[in-house]
Amino acid sequence: MLQGKALNSTLLLLLIPIIFVFVHGRSYPRFSRNDTDFQHLVLHPDPSVGTVYVGARDHLFQLDGLDGLQLQQEEKTGPVNDNKDCLPPVTEFNCPQASRTSNHNKLLLVDPKALELITCGSVHQGTCQKRSLASIKKVIFSTERPVDTQYVAANDPSVSTVGLVVELRGGEKTVMYVGRGYTTSHPPISTRHLSSEPIFSYEETAKLAVAGRLSEYGHHFVTAFSRHSYVYFLFYRRDIKSVSREYRTYAARVCVDDTSYYSYVEVPLVCRSPTSPSRTYNLLQAAQVLVFLEGENLLGVFSMHTSSTNNSPLDASALCVYPLDELDKHIDSTRDLCYTQNGRVEGRGEVAYIEYEVKSSCANLPLNTLKAYPCGSDHTPSPMASREPLEAKAVWHTSAARLTAVAVSVREGHSIAFMGDSKGTLHKVYLGQDGLVDVYANTTIHRNSPINSDLLLDQNGSNIYVMTRTTVKKRPVAECGDHLDCQSCLSARDPYCGWCVLEGRCGQRRECQRGSLQGQWLWSFNQTQQCLSIQHLSLYNISRGEKTDGLPSLGEGEAYSCFFHDTETLASLTNTGVTCSTPDASSLPPIGHGDEFVMVTLSLRFINVTVAETDFTFYNCSLVQELSGRRCQGCVSSRWGCNWCVHQHVCTHKHACSEGVTIYNQNVSQNGGFLLLFKYRFRPPPTETPAPTTPTAPSTTTVTLPTTLSAESTATLKQATTSPFVRIFIQATTNSSGSVSDVEAMIEENVGTTRRVSEEGTDNLNITYKPPHTTLQSSTSGQVDSDLRFLEPSVQDSSLLPVNVERKIVLVGKHLNLFQDENLDYECVLDVDNQSVAVDALVESDATQPSLYFITLPGAARLFDIKVIFYSFFLVTLFNCSVGRSDCSRCRTANPKYGCVWCGGASSSHCVYQDSCTDEIKHTCPAPVIHFLDPVSGPIEGGTVVTISGSNLGQRAEDIQNSVTVAGVHCSVISSRYEVSSRIVCETTKSGGEKSGQASVKVRGGGLGLSAQVFSFQDPVLSSIFPQRGPKAGGSSLTIRGQRLRTGHPSEVSILIGGVPCVVLNIQEDQISCLTRGSNRTGEHGISVRFGGAERHLQGLVYHYTPNPNITAAAPSKSFLSGGRIIRVSGQNLDVVQEPKMRVTLSPPDTLPPRKRRSISKRNEGRLSRGQDRQGRLKRWRRIVPETDCPEGKLCHYESRCKVNSSSLILCPTPAVGPEARRARVKVHFLLDSLHFDFTTVGNEAFSYESNPKLYPLNQNDPNKPYHHKPGSIISVEGENLDLAIYKHEVEARIGDGVCSVKTLTHNHLYCEPPAQQPPVTASKKQDGMDSLPEFTVKMGNLNFSLGRVQYDSQPQSTFPLEAQVGVGVGASIVALIVLIIVLIYRRKSKQAMRDYKKVQIQLENLETSVRDRCKKEFTDLMTEMMDMSSDLVGSGIPFLDYRAYAERIFFPGHQESPLRRDLDVPESRRQTVEQGLVQLSNLLNSKLFLTKFIHTLEVQRTFSPRDRAYVASLLTVALHGKLEYFTDILKTLLNDLVEQYVAKNPKLMLRRTESVVEKLLTNWMSICLFTFLRESAGESFYMLFRAIKHQVDKGPVDAVTGKAKYTLNDNRLLREDVEYRTLTLNVVMPAAAASGGATTQTVPAKVLDCDTITQVKEKLLEQTWKGTSFSQRPHIDSLHLEWRAGVAGHLILSDEDLTSVVQGLWKRLNTLQHYKVPDGATVALVPRNSKHHLHDSHDYMPGEKTPMLDDGEEGGVRLWHLVKASEESELPKHRRGSVRERGGERAKAIPEIYLTRLLSMKGTLQKFVDDLFTAILSTSRPVPLAVKYFFDLLDEQALQHNITDPETIHIWKTNSLPLRFWINILKNPQFIFDVQTSDHVDAVLSVIAQTFMDSCTIADHKLGRDSPINKLLYARDIPRYKQMVERYYADIRQTISASDQEMNSALAELSRNYAAEVNCLVALHELYKYINKYYDQIITALEEDPTAQKMQLGYRLQQIAAAVENKVTDL
Repeated sequence: MLQGKALNSTLLLLLIPIIFVFVHGRSYPRFSRNDTDFQHLVLHPDPSVGTVYVGARDHLFQLDGLDGLQLQQEEKTGPVNDNKDCLPPVTEFNCPQASRTSNHNKLLLVDPKALELITCGSVHQGTCQKRSLASIKKVIFSTERPVDTQYVAANDPSVSTVGLVVELRGGEKTVMYVGRGYTTSHPPISTRHLSSEPIFSYEETAKLAVAGRLSEYGHHFVTAFSRHSYVYFLFYRRDIKSVSREYRTYAARVCVDDTSYYSYVEVPLVCRSPTSPSRTYNLLQAAQVLVFLEGENLLGVFSMHTSSTNNSPLDASALCVYPLDELDKHIDSTRDLCYTQNGRVEGRGEVAYIEYEVKSSCANLPLNTLKAYPCGSDHTPSPMASREPLEAKAVWHTSAARLTAVAVSVREGHSIAFMGDSKGTLHKVYLGQDGLVDVYANTTIHRNSPINSDLLLDQNGSNIYVMTRTTVKKRPVAECGDHLDCQSCLSARDPYCGWCVLEGRCGQRRECQRGSLQGQWLWSFNQTQQCLSIQHLSLYNISRGEKTDGLPSLGEGEAYSCFFHDTETLASLTNTGVTCSTPDASSLPPIGHGDEFVMVTLSLRFINVTVAETDFTFYNCSLVQELSGRRCQGCVSSRWGCNWCVHQHVCTHKHACSEGVTIYNQNVSQNGGFLLLFKYRFRPPPTETPAPTTPTAPSTTTVTLPTTLSAESTATLKQATTSPFVRIFIQATTNSSGSVSDVEAMIEENVGTTRRVSEEGTDNLNITYKPPHTTLQSSTSGQVDSDLRFLEPSVQDSSLLPVNVERKIVLVGKHLNLFQDENLDYECVLDVDNQSVAVDALVESDATQPSLYFITLPGAARLFDIKVIFYSFFLVTLFNCSVGRSDCSRCRTANPKYGCVWCGGASSSHCVYQDSCTDEIKHTCPAPVIHFLDPVSGPIEGGTVVTISGSNLGQRAEDIQNSVTVAGVHCSVISSRYEVSSRIVCETTKSGGEKSGQASVKVRGGGLGLSAQVFSFQDPVLSSIFPQRGPKAGGSSLTIRGQRLRTGHPSEVSILIGGVPCVVLNIQEDQISCLTRGSNRTGEHGISVRFGGAERHLQGLVYHYTPNPNITAAAPSKSFLSGGRIIRVSGQNLDVVQEPKMRVTLSPPDTLPPRKRRSISKRNEGRLSRGQDRQGRLKRWRRIVPETDCPEGKLCHYESRCKVNSSSLILCPTPAVGPEARRARVKVHFLLDSLHFDFTTVGNEAFSYESNPKLYPLNQNDPNKPYHHKPGSIISVEGENLDLAIYKHEVEARIGDGVCSVKTLTHNHLYCEPPAQQPPVTASKKQDGMDSLPEFTVKMGNLNFSLGRVQYDSQPQSTFPLEAQVGVGVGASIVALIVLIIVLIYRRKSKQAMRDYKKVQIQLENLETSVRDRCKKEFTDLMTEMMDMSSDLVGSGIPFLDYRAYAERIFFPGHQESPLRRDLDVPESRRQTVEQGLVQLSNLLNSKLFLTKFIHTLEVQRTFSPRDRAYVASLLTVALHGKLEYFTDILKTLLNDLVEQYVAKNPKLMLRRTESVVEKLLTNWMSICLFTFLRESAGESFYMLFRAIKHQVDKGPVDAVTGKAKYTLNDNRLLREDVEYRTLTLNVVMPAAAASGGATTQTVPAKVLDCDTITQVKEKLLEQTWKGTSFSQRPHIDSLHLEWRAGVAGHLILSDEDLTSVVQGLWKRLNTLQHYKVPDGATVALVPRNSKHHLHDSHDYMPGEKTPMLDDGEEGGVRLWHLVKASEESELPKHRRGSVRERGGERAKAIPEIYLTRLLSMKGTLQKFVDDLFTAILSTSRPVPLAVKYFFDLLDEQALQHNITDPETIHIWKTNSLPLRFWINILKNPQFIFDVQTSDHVDAVLSVIAQTFMDSCTIADHKLGRDSPINKLLYARDIPRYKQMVERYYADIRQTISASDQEMNSALAELSRNYAAEVNCLVALHELYKYINKYYDQIITALEEDPTAQKMQLGYRLQQIAAAVENKVTDL
C-alpha cells in the first residue's frame, strides 16, 4: 500500500502541469475545411463504429468519430453542369443554358436497417443517391434518367428540405418522408419509396395535396420526427387565412400507415413571452424531442424574425417546451371536430377547417367514424387544420444572439439542453422539474459563426457534435475528469458531474460503481452539497475518534484505513467517528536536512482512495538546537515552544529542565501553565473530559498519536483550526527490545485555567503534578531576564580558514558565569572530519562588560566546526583552492574571498592559496586545449550544434564569443550552455560547400587551440529506398541508401514519409534503416530525411502506402503438438508484409464463466491493499516471453516465421508446443508486421492442437534388420493418430533419395508407393555395410521418423542344370513355331478384312451417290407436286381457321369443349340473376387492385396447379377481351412483379416456362396481336412447309404401329429397315357416284403404297379426293369403309384386321394392299358404314389420339405389327445415335445407321421451304408488328429499371416472349392456325424445325461433336446463318421508332372491336367464378387485409357477386 500511495502521489505531481496545460489550452477533436460550407451532419447508427458523415457544398465527408474526427473518405459531388429549369440528364442538346452549378447538400439521412446513407443535392432537380455507410464512395443506387416523382429535394440552396426514414409496420418496407419548401409544383410533403421500385418516387396519393397556389404559403421546414404510429413535421409558413398573412409555426401529423394523407392535421404553435404575454416568438429555428419519465416533450427554439444579420435586441430568441401528449390531444380534437361537428364549437365558431384550398369541408359523420377511421379514409375530409394554437410560455429567452440549434439529454433524471446560437456559442442549460432553468455554462465553438441546427448527441449521450459553416467539433457533454479534487468538482456546478466518494474522482453517476447508493455520489449541481472533511482532531478523548459528517457506509468485509503519509494504520468505526492508531516512528518519513520538523498528511482512506485528510506535524527540539546557529536563541525563539536547558545544553520540549536554569520559549506564555504527565498502553481512555472554557470548532475527527519514536525525539500535532489551538508534545523512551514502554505527553494551553482529568476507568494512567525546577542563582530572581536569555558566542576574526595554514581563533561569549565554574578552566572540542579533538582554551573576561568573555584557541588547521563545552557551536569555512580547479581558467574564476592564485612554472603549475604559493604567480593562462568534438560532421547548410570539450576554454563566454571556428567556418557560441574552461556549445553556419578541418578556439587575451579531431561539412545524398511500398498501418522496415548519411548527431536525424515520421533504427554511412508508422491514407508519398536543420528529399522515387494486408481465410485449423504443419493464409495485399509470423498463445482453461471470472479478478484487484500480493500473478499473466515448457497456470507464447507466397497467400508453419496445449485454451494470431489477426475471425473453426502421431518401424520384430520390399507392391506403415491433424498430401515419405508417394493415410496406417527401383542412399549416409541400404523416412511437419532400412527383393541368380537348359531351349522353339503360325493366320484374316472394308467403302460411295441422286429426284418431284398444289390453292385458298377457332385452340389446347363454344349452364329460373352477377364480376375485374390481388392470392395456393394457372389466364383473356388496353395494363403490372421476382433469383430464367398466370397471359396476348400478321404474312410459307412435309412423308412407307417413317427429319421416327414397296394408282369412285349406283362411274386417281394399311389408304384417298374441302368438313375415316371393286359384282370390304390376317405366334400383322394383292389401277370406293357414325370435328388437338395402334398393341396376348416388329428393330443406345463407327461385335447393329442418310435427303428436300418460313418470320422489310415493338421496348425499360445491363439476359427475355411463347407454339401445332389433319410423323418433323428455330434465337454457341444428337447435326451449318437473321431482326426492332401507349391502345381497341362478336364472356366469367368460389375465403381475407381495398369496398362487392351468382350466404 505504501508503494501504491507513493505511486499515486508521484502521478499526481506529474499530472499537475499536464492538467494546467489541458485546462488552459485543451485540444478537442475537430475537422475543418475552408473550401466549402458544411450543411448537414449525421452519425452511424452503431456507436461501436462511430463514423460521422458531413454533407457540404460540393462535398461529402466520412470522418472517424472514434479517432479524433480524422478524414476517412471524401467524395466530390460538384460543381456540375445544371440549370434549375432543366430536367436530368442535363446535356448540351437538351439544356444549352446549363452552367457550372454548386451542389448543395439538402438531405443527409441514415437508413439504419439497410445500413445506407441517403444523400440529396440541389442539382438535377434534387435527385438522391444511396451510398454505403462503410464507404461513401460506393454508390448503391442512383438514376441518370429519373422520372418527375423521383425529384426529392428543393433545387434552390435557400429553400429548406427535411427528411425522415421510417420503417413501416412489419419491417418489410422502409419509406422516407420528405418535407420541402416551394420551388416548383412538387408537393410540400410526400412519402418516398426506399425498398421498392422506383426508388425515391412517390405514389400519386402519397403526398399532401395543395389545390391553391403553393408559392403563397412559403413553407420553411425545420425538422421531422416519428412517435408511436405517427410522423410529425415542424415548419413555419404564411397564414394566408389571416389579414396580416404573417408567418406562423405549425406542427403537422400524419399516420404512418396512411398512404393517401387522409389523416393529415396541422395545428399552430405559439411560444409566448412569460413577461409580456402580447409578445410571441413566431418562427421555429430548431426542435428536439425530450423523452422523460413523465412523458415526451418537444423542445423548440423560436425567434421573432426569419434571419438575424446584426443580432439586434429586437431579434430575441426563446426556448419553449410542448408536451407531446398535449399536442396529440390538440390534433385529435381538431380531427374529431372536423369529422363529426363540421369543425365548429358552440360559442367559438369554426375551430377546425380544410386547408390549402382543397375542395372539401368538415363533415358531420357518425361518431363511430372516429373509431372506425382513426387515420381517415377516402370519404373523410382532409387536409385538416386548426385555428386555435397550442401555446407554451418560454422557459428561457435571450437577446444576445438568435438561437439556431437545440439538443436535449436526460441524465440521472435531470434534463439538460444544449443550445447553439448565431454567434457560435453553445449554451448548456439545466431544465429543472419545477420550471427552474439555469444556464450553467457557455462555450464558444467558433466565434461569429452560427451553429448548425444539426446539433447531435452520440448514442450514449457522452459527446456532442457541434457543426458550424466550416468546422465540426466533438465535445464531451461534461469534463468531470478535469476536476481532481472534491472541492473543484462540486464547485463546477455541472449537472452531469458529481464526486465519487469511495473512488476519489469526479465523474458521472453511471461511472461510479456505487453511485446509486446514498452518500456515495455527491452531485455537483446541488449547491448545498459539501465535500467530506476533517473538522476536529481530538487527543483528549480518544473514544470520540476522528469524526466526519456523512461518512459513506461500507459493505461487509470492507474497512477504512488511516494513513500518516504512506503509513497505514487500522481505522475503527464508532458511533461518533473514526479512531486511528498511530504508526511506528521508524515508518514515518525522516525529517529533511535543514529542517527541525516534518509535516505529513493524515488521511482517511478506503482502499487507495482518500476520503478526507488534514495536515499533521512532527517536530524535534533537538534538531532545533542543532540547526540553530545560535543554539539557545534559536531554541527559545522557535515556533514549536521549545525551552533551553542551560546546564544540559539541550533544547527540550519539557516545561522545566531536570537541573539547572531553564530558559523558556519567548513565543509561549508561561503564566498559568500546567503540566500533565500520563501513561497509556492503548487502553480505553477516560470516558469524559471537561469541555474547554472557550468554544471550539465543530467536532469531526481525532487521531491518536504515534506510539514509537526514536529516543529523545519529540512529536507534536498542529491543528488546522485556529482557536483554541492545541500543541501536543510527546516524548517516548524505547527499551532494549525496541517496544514502547510508556508515552509522556505534555499538554500546554494558552488559557489561564487548569484542566482536571478523571482517573475513573483507567488501569495504567498515572497523573502527577510537579512544580518547575528553579535552576537560577538567587540573584537572578528565579529567571533570566528576557534580554539576557541568549548566548551569543561568535568568531572574532574571519571564519574562512585555508587548509595547511595555522591560525589562531578567538571566540567571544556571554553569560559564562551561569555555569558557576570558579576556576574558569575550559576546553574546546574540535570536530575534524567527524572526529572530536579536545583543544585547551583560554577564557578571559572583559573588564568593561562582566558578562563578556574571550575564548582563545591555539593555531589549528583543517577545522570544519568548533564546539565548546557549553554546546554552543558555530561554523567556519575550510577551503582548498586546488580542488575542482585543475586549470588556470578555473582557478582565476574562483571567488576572490578565497585568495586562490595560479602558482608555479609551465610543468608544475597548480591552484593554491596565495599565501601558500612559493613560486611565481601567473597572471595569464596558457592556450586552450581541445579534447573532444561531438559530432564530427554536419550538413553544409549549418545548424549543427557542436560540443567542444577541453580545458582553458576561457573564463567566461565573452572570452570566446566570436573566435570559435569549425573547419574554418564560424560557429556561433550558445552562451547559456557554456561551462567555464571545459565546454563550448556552438551552432555551425553555412559552409558554402563540402569541407573538412580542425576546430579552433581563440581565447581573448590568450592563445589559440586546435582540435585533434577533424570536423567535416558534408552534403548527404539520398539515392534509393527499399522496399518501395508497404501497408498504411506501418510496421515495415525501410532502408534508405545514399552517401554521407552519417551526418550530424544521430539524435537529430529524422525521416518523414509524406509527413509521417519513420522511426530511425540504425544509421550507417551509406544507409539508414527506419520503421514506418501508420498513415491515414494510401498512395504515393515523398521521402525526406532531416539532418538537424537540413533536409534532403529522395528525387524520382516515392514510397507507396498500400491498403493494409487483410486475411480472409486460414486453413487447416489443426496441428500436431510438434508443429510444422503448413497453414495456408489467404487474403489481400499480403506481399507487402515483411515479417509475417504465426503466434500461438496458451492460457489456462477457464474454470468459471468469463463474465464471472472478470468480476472476480476485479474484486481481487480491489483488495490489493489487504496485504494479498497479487502483483506477481498479474505480471505472470502478462508475460510474453516464450518458454519451451509452459508452467501450469501461466500464459505462454510460441511463434514461427511465415513465408509470403504471393499477394494472396502466406504459408505459416505451426510452432511446436508442449503437451499442455491439449488442456490449455489455444489462441492463434497472425502477426503481419504491425497488424494482428485472430484465427477465429478468419478460420472456419477454432484452432486446436492434437497429439503427435506415432509411426512404428517397418520391421517391428527386429528394427535393426532391413525391411524386404517386393517391387511393385505398396509399403504399409502402422502407427497412431496419423490423420488427426494432417492430410496425406502433406506427408513426405522417402526411401533414400527416392520419394515414396503417399496414397492413403488413415488413423493407424500409411500406405505409400515406393520407386520401382531401389533408390540410392542419401549422400549424407555411409555407404558400407548395412548403411548401404536406403533408409525409409517419413516427415510430418516438424516430425521426422526413421523407420528402418529397406532392401528390394530380386530374383536370385542361380545356375541351372544342363538338362534344364536344354528343356527350356526346346520349349522356346515350340512356342516360337506356334507364334509364327498364329501370325500367318492373322495376316490372312487381315487381308480378308481389308477386302471387306474396301467393299463396304465402295458400298458407301455408291450409297452417297444414290443419296445425292435421290435428293435431286425427290426435290424435283416435290417442287412439281408443290406447284400443282399452289395452283389448287388459287381456287380453294389456304384453310385458315377463323379467329374464334384460332383463339379457342390457342387459349384452351387439349380441351374437348372450350368456354368459347359452350352456353351458360344454369337453370333458366336463375339465369337472369346469375348473368347480372357475372356482369358485376366483369365490372369488378376492371379494378386493377382486385384483379392483381385475385391473381396473387390464387398463385400462392398449393392446390392451384400449373394447368389451373394456364386455364385461369385464358379465362381472364376471354373476360377482358373487350378491353384489351386494360388487359395490356394488367399484363405490364404483373410482368413488372415477375421481373422483380426473377431479378432476385436468376433473371435469365424468366418466361422460360409457363409457371405463372402472367406467362400464359403473355402467350395469349401475343397470339391475339399477331393473328393478323400470321394470316397475312407468315401463314402462306408455313402452310407450304406443312404440305411439303406431309407430301414427302407420305411418299414413303410409314409404320402404322410405331409411327416410324422412311422419310423424316427426326431420327427417333426414322424407319431403319429396307421395306420393299411400290406405288399404286387407285381409281377412287367419288361418293356421289357410289351412292347413286349409276352406270356412269366418275373416278379420281389417287396414289397410295402397297405397304399401306387400310386405314392409311383411307386417309390418303380422303386427302386426295376431298382436297378442295377443309379437314373439318370432310367425313371421318372411321365412318367410311374401303371397298375394292373387282369387276361388276365383285365388291370386297377391306379392313386392317380380319380373318385373313397373318398370325405368327404372338404377332399379328396388319392387313395391307399387298396382303389383299390389290393391283395397280384397281378401283376402290369409300362407302359409309352401316352403323351410325358421326362426322368427327377434328378441331381439338388431343395428345395421344394420333397413334391408336400403340394403345391396342396387345389383345389377348397377340401383338400387332405392320412393317417391322417393335422388338426386332435395331435401336442403338442414345449416346451412340448418329455414330457410324462400330467395332467388330457391333457390326450387325451398324447396318441400320446407313439409313440415317435418309434424314439428309429429307432435309435437303425441305430446305427451301424452311428458309422461306424463317425469312417470313424474321423479316423487317415489311413493318414489324406493333405489339412486338411495343413489348420489346417494355422489356428494355424493365431491364433499365432493374439495372440489368447484360445483353444476353435481355436477348433471352425477348426470345422467351416471342419465338418461344408464340412461334414455337405455332410451328409445333399447325392445327392452331390451319384447318388440317396432323399426325405423329408430321409432328416429329415439325418439332425438329421448331427446335432449330429456337436454337437460332439463342446467343450461346452449341458445340457439336460426333456424339451430338442427329437432330442438331442436321442443321449445324444452317443455325449460324439463322442466328444472324435473329440478331438483325432484334436490332432492327430496337432501332425503329418506339410505339407510344396511345398508338398501342388504339390498335388494341380496334382488335377488341373487330373480334367482339367472336368471344362469349359470360361462360368464361362463370368458369372464373368457380375458382373464386373455391378460394373464396382466401380472396376475402386478402382484400380485407389491404387498406386500399377496404376503402374501395372490394370485399363487399365480391360478397354481392357471390350472393347473386351462387345464392351464397355472406356477411351482408
